[in-house]
Amino acid sequence: MKQSSFRHPFRLAFYYFAIFIVAGVHLPFWPVWLTARGLSAGDIGLLTGAAMVLRVITGPLIAFASDRVGRRRAQIILFSILLGGSFMLFSFAHSFTVIFLVTLLTSTLIPSIMPLIDTLTLAQSAQGRADYGRVRLWGSISFIAASMAGGFVLSRAGAGMILPMILAGCAITVGAALLLPKEAPHGPGETPRRAGWREALHLCRDRRFLYFMAAGSFIQAAHAVYYTFGTLNWQRLGLGSTLIGALWALGVISEIILFAFSGRVTSRFGPATLLALGGAAGVLRWTLTALNPGVWLLVLLQCLHAFTFGATHLAAMQFITRAAPAHLAVTAQGVYAAVSTGIVIGGVTYASGFAYSAFGSLAFLGMAALCALGVVCALWLRRNWAGGVLI
Repeated sequence: MKQSSFRHPFRLAFYYFAIFIVAGVHLPFWPVWLTARGLSAGDIGLLTGAAMVLRVITGPLIAFASDRVGRRRAQIILFSILLGGSFMLFSFAHSFTVIFLVTLLTSTLIPSIMPLIDTLTLAQSAQGRADYGRVRLWGSISFIAASMAGGFVLSRAGAGMILPMILAGCAITVGAALLLPKEAPHGPGETPRRAGWREALHLCRDRRFLYFMAAGSFIQAAHAVYYTFGTLNWQRLGLGSTLIGALWALGVISEIILFAFSGRVTSRFGPATLLALGGAAGVLRWTLTALNPGVWLLVLLQCLHAFTFGATHLAAMQFITRAAPAHLAVTAQGVYAAVSTGIVIGGVTYASGFAYSAFGSLAFLGMAALCALGVVCALWLRRNWAGGVLI
Protein backbone atom coordinates (compact mmCIF):
# COMPACT_ATOMS: atom_id res chain seq x y z
CA MET A 1 0.00 0.00 0.00
CA LYS A 2 2.86 2.37 0.87
CA GLN A 3 4.54 1.64 -2.43
CA SER A 4 1.27 2.28 -4.32
CA SER A 5 0.66 5.54 -2.46
CA PHE A 6 4.15 6.66 -3.50
CA ARG A 7 3.83 5.65 -7.14
CA HIS A 8 0.58 7.50 -7.79
CA PRO A 9 1.74 11.03 -6.88
CA PHE A 10 5.17 10.45 -8.43
CA ARG A 11 3.72 9.43 -11.79
CA LEU A 12 1.24 12.30 -11.81
CA ALA A 13 3.95 14.79 -10.82
CA PHE A 14 6.20 13.47 -13.59
CA TYR A 15 3.50 14.18 -16.16
CA TYR A 16 3.06 17.77 -14.93
CA PHE A 17 6.83 18.17 -15.00
CA ALA A 18 6.96 16.87 -18.58
CA ILE A 19 4.07 18.87 -20.07
CA PHE A 20 5.36 22.08 -18.48
CA ILE A 21 8.72 21.56 -20.19
CA VAL A 22 6.80 22.13 -23.42
CA ALA A 23 5.03 25.17 -21.97
CA GLY A 24 8.22 26.58 -20.46
CA VAL A 25 9.92 26.67 -23.85
CA HIS A 26 6.88 27.39 -26.02
CA LEU A 27 5.35 30.32 -24.14
CA PRO A 28 8.39 32.63 -23.89
CA PHE A 29 10.36 31.61 -26.99
CA TRP A 30 7.90 30.55 -29.70
CA PRO A 31 7.58 34.10 -31.12
CA VAL A 32 11.37 34.02 -31.59
CA TRP A 33 11.07 30.84 -33.66
CA LEU A 34 8.23 32.31 -35.72
CA THR A 35 10.27 35.45 -36.38
CA ALA A 36 13.17 33.29 -37.54
CA ARG A 37 10.77 31.67 -40.01
CA GLY A 38 10.10 35.10 -41.49
CA LEU A 39 6.81 36.02 -39.82
CA SER A 40 6.14 39.64 -38.96
CA ALA A 41 4.81 40.99 -35.67
CA GLY A 42 1.39 41.31 -37.30
CA ASP A 43 1.52 37.68 -38.43
CA ILE A 44 2.42 36.52 -34.92
CA GLY A 45 -0.38 38.61 -33.44
CA LEU A 46 -2.85 37.04 -35.87
CA LEU A 47 -1.68 33.54 -34.95
CA THR A 48 -1.99 34.28 -31.22
CA GLY A 49 -5.45 35.77 -31.59
CA ALA A 50 -6.73 32.95 -33.77
CA ALA A 51 -5.37 30.36 -31.34
CA MET A 52 -7.13 32.08 -28.43
CA VAL A 53 -10.47 32.24 -30.25
CA LEU A 54 -10.21 28.59 -31.26
CA ARG A 55 -9.52 27.51 -27.67
CA VAL A 56 -12.69 29.22 -26.51
CA ILE A 57 -14.72 27.26 -29.06
CA THR A 58 -13.05 23.85 -29.06
CA GLY A 59 -12.04 23.63 -25.38
CA PRO A 60 -15.52 23.06 -23.90
CA LEU A 61 -16.59 20.85 -26.83
CA ILE A 62 -13.58 18.54 -26.52
CA ALA A 63 -13.94 18.52 -22.73
CA PHE A 64 -17.57 17.41 -23.01
CA ALA A 65 -16.62 14.74 -25.56
CA SER A 66 -13.92 13.55 -23.14
CA ASP A 67 -16.51 13.14 -20.40
CA ARG A 68 -18.74 11.21 -22.79
CA VAL A 69 -15.91 8.85 -23.75
CA GLY A 70 -14.42 8.36 -20.27
CA ARG A 71 -11.08 6.51 -19.95
CA ARG A 72 -9.23 9.76 -19.20
CA ARG A 73 -5.80 8.16 -18.90
CA ALA A 74 -6.10 6.75 -22.43
CA GLN A 75 -7.17 10.15 -23.73
CA ILE A 76 -4.16 11.84 -22.12
CA ILE A 77 -1.87 9.32 -23.83
CA LEU A 78 -3.57 9.91 -27.19
CA PHE A 79 -3.52 13.71 -26.93
CA SER A 80 0.13 13.66 -25.80
CA ILE A 81 1.12 11.65 -28.88
CA LEU A 82 -0.91 13.94 -31.15
CA LEU A 83 0.69 17.01 -29.56
CA GLY A 84 4.17 15.73 -30.35
CA GLY A 85 3.10 14.87 -33.89
CA SER A 86 1.56 18.30 -34.45
CA PHE A 87 4.72 20.11 -33.31
CA MET A 88 6.74 17.86 -35.59
CA LEU A 89 4.71 19.21 -38.51
CA PHE A 90 6.28 22.62 -37.89
CA SER A 91 9.55 21.14 -39.19
CA PHE A 92 7.95 21.10 -42.65
CA ALA A 93 6.03 24.38 -42.31
CA HIS A 94 7.67 27.28 -44.12
CA SER A 95 4.74 29.33 -45.42
CA PHE A 96 2.41 31.41 -43.29
CA THR A 97 -0.61 29.37 -44.37
CA VAL A 98 0.89 26.05 -43.28
CA ILE A 99 2.19 27.52 -40.00
CA PHE A 100 -1.28 28.98 -39.38
CA LEU A 101 -3.01 25.63 -39.90
CA VAL A 102 -0.55 23.71 -37.72
CA THR A 103 -0.88 26.40 -35.03
CA LEU A 104 -4.64 25.82 -34.97
CA LEU A 105 -3.98 22.11 -34.44
CA THR A 106 -1.57 22.60 -31.53
CA SER A 107 -3.90 25.21 -30.03
CA THR A 108 -6.68 22.64 -29.99
CA LEU A 109 -4.59 19.94 -28.32
CA ILE A 110 -2.83 21.90 -25.55
CA PRO A 111 -6.01 23.10 -23.75
CA SER A 112 -7.52 19.63 -24.16
CA ILE A 113 -4.81 17.98 -22.07
CA MET A 114 -4.82 20.14 -18.94
CA PRO A 115 -8.47 19.57 -17.89
CA LEU A 116 -7.90 15.83 -18.28
CA ILE A 117 -4.74 15.63 -16.18
CA ASP A 118 -6.19 17.98 -13.56
CA THR A 119 -9.34 15.87 -13.33
CA LEU A 120 -7.32 12.65 -13.10
CA THR A 121 -5.12 14.14 -10.35
CA LEU A 122 -8.08 15.51 -8.41
CA ALA A 123 -9.77 12.11 -8.57
CA GLN A 124 -6.62 10.48 -7.16
CA SER A 125 -6.54 13.19 -4.49
CA ALA A 126 -10.15 12.50 -3.52
CA GLN A 127 -9.22 8.82 -3.07
CA GLY A 128 -6.33 9.79 -0.76
CA ARG A 129 -3.68 8.66 -3.25
CA ALA A 130 -2.20 12.10 -4.00
CA ASP A 131 -2.17 15.72 -2.88
CA TYR A 132 -3.16 17.92 -5.83
CA GLY A 133 -1.05 20.93 -4.80
CA ARG A 134 2.10 18.90 -4.14
CA VAL A 135 1.69 17.18 -7.49
CA ARG A 136 0.90 20.38 -9.41
CA LEU A 137 3.88 22.30 -8.01
CA TRP A 138 6.21 20.20 -10.17
CA GLY A 139 4.65 21.85 -13.19
CA SER A 140 5.67 25.26 -11.85
CA ILE A 141 9.18 24.02 -11.05
CA SER A 142 9.48 22.57 -14.54
CA PHE A 143 8.28 25.81 -16.16
CA ILE A 144 11.00 27.82 -14.42
CA ALA A 145 13.70 25.28 -15.25
CA ALA A 146 12.63 24.96 -18.89
CA SER A 147 12.45 28.74 -19.35
CA MET A 148 15.94 29.22 -17.90
CA ALA A 149 17.39 26.33 -19.91
CA GLY A 150 15.63 27.56 -23.05
CA GLY A 151 17.08 31.03 -22.64
CA PHE A 152 20.57 29.59 -22.15
CA VAL A 153 20.33 27.33 -25.23
CA LEU A 154 18.82 30.16 -27.30
CA SER A 155 21.71 32.49 -26.45
CA ARG A 156 24.25 29.82 -27.40
CA ALA A 157 22.68 28.01 -30.37
CA GLY A 158 20.07 30.39 -31.79
CA ALA A 159 16.39 30.13 -32.64
CA GLY A 160 16.82 26.89 -34.55
CA MET A 161 17.01 24.95 -31.28
CA ILE A 162 13.60 26.08 -30.01
CA LEU A 163 11.55 23.50 -31.92
CA PRO A 164 13.91 20.59 -31.05
CA MET A 165 13.62 21.52 -27.36
CA ILE A 166 9.82 21.50 -27.61
CA LEU A 167 9.88 18.14 -29.42
CA ALA A 168 12.13 16.72 -26.68
CA GLY A 169 9.58 17.93 -24.13
CA CYS A 170 6.79 16.28 -26.11
CA ALA A 171 8.70 12.98 -26.19
CA ILE A 172 9.14 13.08 -22.40
CA THR A 173 5.44 13.93 -22.08
CA VAL A 174 4.43 10.83 -24.05
CA GLY A 175 6.65 8.68 -21.81
CA ALA A 176 5.14 10.29 -18.71
CA ALA A 177 1.61 9.69 -20.05
CA LEU A 178 2.31 5.98 -20.42
CA LEU A 179 3.38 5.88 -16.75
CA LEU A 180 0.22 7.55 -15.42
CA PRO A 181 -1.67 5.49 -12.81
CA LYS A 182 -4.73 3.61 -13.95
CA GLU A 183 -8.13 4.92 -13.00
CA ALA A 184 -10.04 3.16 -10.24
CA PRO A 185 -12.17 0.35 -11.72
CA HIS A 186 -15.93 0.39 -11.39
CA GLY A 187 -17.55 -2.06 -9.04
CA PRO A 188 -19.22 -5.29 -10.25
CA GLY A 189 -22.37 -4.48 -12.15
CA GLU A 190 -21.69 -0.75 -11.86
CA THR A 191 -22.17 1.16 -15.10
CA PRO A 192 -20.15 4.36 -15.49
CA ARG A 193 -22.41 7.36 -15.92
CA ARG A 194 -22.10 9.20 -19.23
CA ALA A 195 -22.25 12.95 -19.58
CA GLY A 196 -25.36 14.40 -21.24
CA TRP A 197 -25.93 17.72 -22.97
CA ARG A 198 -28.85 18.69 -20.76
CA GLU A 199 -26.90 18.03 -17.58
CA ALA A 200 -23.90 19.96 -18.89
CA LEU A 201 -26.06 22.95 -19.84
CA HIS A 202 -27.85 22.80 -16.50
CA LEU A 203 -24.50 22.88 -14.69
CA CYS A 204 -23.16 25.78 -16.76
CA ARG A 205 -26.35 27.81 -16.24
CA ASP A 206 -26.41 27.30 -12.48
CA ARG A 207 -25.99 30.71 -10.84
CA ARG A 208 -23.48 29.33 -8.35
CA PHE A 209 -21.31 27.98 -11.16
CA LEU A 210 -21.58 31.33 -12.98
CA TYR A 211 -20.56 33.27 -9.88
CA PHE A 212 -17.63 30.89 -9.38
CA MET A 213 -16.47 31.42 -12.96
CA ALA A 214 -16.85 35.19 -12.60
CA ALA A 215 -14.82 35.26 -9.37
CA GLY A 216 -12.01 33.05 -10.68
CA SER A 217 -11.90 34.75 -14.08
CA PHE A 218 -11.79 38.31 -12.70
CA ILE A 219 -9.01 37.52 -10.23
CA GLN A 220 -6.88 35.64 -12.77
CA ALA A 221 -7.51 38.23 -15.50
CA ALA A 222 -6.24 40.90 -13.11
CA HIS A 223 -2.73 39.58 -13.88
CA ALA A 224 -3.02 40.92 -17.44
CA VAL A 225 -1.07 44.16 -16.98
CA TYR A 226 1.56 42.32 -14.91
CA TYR A 227 2.04 39.55 -17.48
CA THR A 228 2.11 41.90 -20.46
CA PHE A 229 3.75 45.07 -19.16
CA GLY A 230 5.31 44.13 -15.80
CA THR A 231 8.85 43.95 -17.16
CA LEU A 232 8.48 47.14 -19.21
CA ASN A 233 7.08 48.98 -16.20
CA TRP A 234 9.96 47.90 -13.96
CA GLN A 235 12.49 48.86 -16.63
CA ARG A 236 10.88 52.30 -16.82
CA LEU A 237 11.36 52.63 -13.06
CA GLY A 238 15.07 51.84 -13.44
CA LEU A 239 15.20 48.24 -12.23
CA GLY A 240 17.93 46.07 -13.75
CA SER A 241 17.38 42.91 -15.74
CA THR A 242 18.79 40.66 -12.99
CA LEU A 243 16.47 42.14 -10.37
CA ILE A 244 13.48 41.92 -12.71
CA GLY A 245 14.22 38.25 -13.37
CA ALA A 246 14.49 37.63 -9.63
CA LEU A 247 11.12 39.31 -9.02
CA TRP A 248 9.45 37.11 -11.64
CA ALA A 249 11.05 34.00 -10.13
CA LEU A 250 9.98 35.06 -6.63
CA GLY A 251 6.36 35.14 -7.72
CA VAL A 252 6.52 31.57 -9.03
CA ILE A 253 8.48 30.35 -5.98
CA SER A 254 5.81 31.74 -3.66
CA GLU A 255 3.19 29.90 -5.70
CA ILE A 256 5.19 26.65 -5.37
CA ILE A 257 5.42 27.07 -1.59
CA LEU A 258 1.65 27.48 -1.32
CA PHE A 259 1.09 24.38 -3.46
CA ALA A 260 3.42 22.44 -1.14
CA PHE A 261 1.06 23.18 1.77
CA SER A 262 -2.13 22.99 -0.28
CA GLY A 263 -3.55 20.08 1.74
CA ARG A 264 -3.59 22.14 4.92
CA VAL A 265 -4.80 25.25 3.09
CA THR A 266 -7.76 23.59 1.36
CA SER A 267 -8.78 21.71 4.51
CA ARG A 268 -8.85 24.97 6.47
CA PHE A 269 -10.50 27.19 3.84
CA GLY A 270 -13.31 26.28 1.49
CA PRO A 271 -13.14 27.14 -2.23
CA ALA A 272 -15.27 30.29 -1.92
CA THR A 273 -13.19 31.59 0.99
CA LEU A 274 -9.96 30.87 -0.90
CA LEU A 275 -11.31 32.80 -3.89
CA ALA A 276 -12.13 35.75 -1.64
CA LEU A 277 -8.63 35.63 -0.12
CA GLY A 278 -7.06 35.55 -3.60
CA GLY A 279 -9.14 38.53 -4.67
CA ALA A 280 -8.37 40.51 -1.50
CA ALA A 281 -4.65 39.84 -2.00
CA GLY A 282 -5.05 41.11 -5.57
CA VAL A 283 -6.67 44.35 -4.42
CA LEU A 284 -3.69 44.99 -2.13
CA ARG A 285 -1.04 43.81 -4.61
CA TRP A 286 -2.18 45.75 -7.65
CA THR A 287 -3.14 48.93 -5.76
CA LEU A 288 0.32 49.22 -4.23
CA THR A 289 2.03 48.20 -7.48
CA ALA A 290 0.25 51.07 -9.23
CA LEU A 291 1.92 53.48 -6.78
CA ASN A 292 5.43 52.44 -7.92
CA PRO A 293 6.66 51.11 -4.55
CA GLY A 294 10.30 50.65 -3.56
CA VAL A 295 12.18 47.44 -4.19
CA TRP A 296 11.66 45.90 -0.74
CA LEU A 297 7.92 46.49 -0.78
CA LEU A 298 7.85 45.15 -4.33
CA VAL A 299 9.50 41.96 -3.07
CA LEU A 300 6.70 41.51 -0.52
CA LEU A 301 4.06 42.24 -3.14
CA GLN A 302 5.51 39.56 -5.43
CA CYS A 303 5.05 37.05 -2.62
CA LEU A 304 1.31 37.74 -2.88
CA HIS A 305 1.40 35.84 -6.19
CA ALA A 306 0.94 32.78 -3.98
CA PHE A 307 -2.59 34.06 -3.30
CA THR A 308 -3.55 36.00 -6.42
CA PHE A 309 -2.67 33.06 -8.68
CA GLY A 310 -1.98 30.04 -6.45
CA ALA A 311 -4.91 30.28 -4.02
CA THR A 312 -7.29 31.21 -6.85
CA HIS A 313 -6.19 28.19 -8.88
CA LEU A 314 -6.50 25.83 -5.90
CA ALA A 315 -9.94 27.25 -5.13
CA ALA A 316 -11.08 26.64 -8.71
CA MET A 317 -9.87 23.03 -8.69
CA GLN A 318 -11.49 22.35 -5.32
CA PHE A 319 -14.78 23.95 -6.35
CA ILE A 320 -14.99 21.86 -9.52
CA THR A 321 -14.15 18.71 -7.56
CA ARG A 322 -16.93 19.34 -5.05
CA ALA A 323 -19.56 21.07 -7.18
CA ALA A 324 -19.43 19.23 -10.52
CA PRO A 325 -20.64 15.63 -10.85
CA ALA A 326 -17.74 13.25 -11.45
CA HIS A 327 -18.95 12.43 -14.97
CA LEU A 328 -18.94 16.16 -15.87
CA ALA A 329 -15.63 17.09 -14.20
CA VAL A 330 -13.68 17.57 -17.45
CA THR A 331 -16.56 19.57 -18.96
CA ALA A 332 -16.55 21.91 -15.95
CA GLN A 333 -12.77 22.27 -16.24
CA GLY A 334 -12.99 22.97 -19.96
CA VAL A 335 -15.75 25.57 -19.64
CA TYR A 336 -13.95 27.37 -16.80
CA ALA A 337 -10.66 27.37 -18.75
CA ALA A 338 -12.37 28.71 -21.89
CA VAL A 339 -14.06 31.53 -20.00
CA SER A 340 -11.19 32.47 -17.68
CA THR A 341 -8.10 32.02 -19.85
CA GLY A 342 -9.89 32.65 -23.13
CA ILE A 343 -12.71 35.18 -23.08
CA VAL A 344 -12.01 37.18 -19.91
CA ILE A 345 -8.21 37.18 -19.85
CA GLY A 346 -8.11 37.73 -23.61
CA GLY A 347 -10.40 40.72 -23.39
CA VAL A 348 -8.65 42.23 -20.38
CA THR A 349 -5.23 41.72 -21.98
CA TYR A 350 -6.42 43.54 -25.10
CA ALA A 351 -7.83 46.42 -23.04
CA SER A 352 -4.70 46.58 -20.84
CA GLY A 353 -2.65 47.72 -23.82
CA PHE A 354 -4.74 50.86 -24.14
CA ALA A 355 -4.83 51.36 -20.35
CA TYR A 356 -1.05 51.09 -19.94
CA SER A 357 -0.41 53.36 -22.92
CA ALA A 358 -2.69 56.02 -21.46
CA PHE A 359 -1.99 55.73 -17.71
CA GLY A 360 1.28 53.84 -17.25
CA SER A 361 1.56 51.99 -13.94
CA LEU A 362 -1.82 53.41 -12.83
CA ALA A 363 -3.33 50.76 -15.12
CA PHE A 364 -2.77 48.36 -12.22
CA LEU A 365 -5.62 50.14 -10.41
CA GLY A 366 -7.97 48.67 -13.01
CA MET A 367 -6.64 45.23 -12.09
CA ALA A 368 -7.32 45.98 -8.41
CA ALA A 369 -10.90 46.85 -9.36
CA LEU A 370 -11.27 43.50 -11.14
CA CYS A 371 -10.09 41.72 -8.01
CA ALA A 372 -12.64 43.64 -5.95
CA LEU A 373 -15.37 42.35 -8.29
CA GLY A 374 -13.95 38.86 -7.83
CA VAL A 375 -14.21 39.22 -4.05
CA VAL A 376 -17.87 40.26 -4.33
CA CYS A 377 -18.66 37.22 -6.49
CA ALA A 378 -16.73 34.90 -4.15
CA LEU A 379 -18.60 36.19 -1.10
CA TRP A 380 -21.94 35.68 -2.90
CA LEU A 381 -20.85 32.11 -3.71
CA ARG A 382 -19.85 31.49 -0.10
CA ARG A 383 -23.27 32.62 1.06
CA ASN A 384 -25.31 30.62 -1.48
CA TRP A 385 -23.35 27.38 -1.94
CA ALA A 386 -23.44 24.76 0.82
CA GLY A 387 -20.39 22.90 -0.53
CA GLY A 388 -22.14 20.03 -2.31
CA VAL A 389 -22.72 18.92 -5.90
CA LEU A 390 -24.70 21.50 -7.86
CA ILE A 391 -26.83 19.07 -9.89
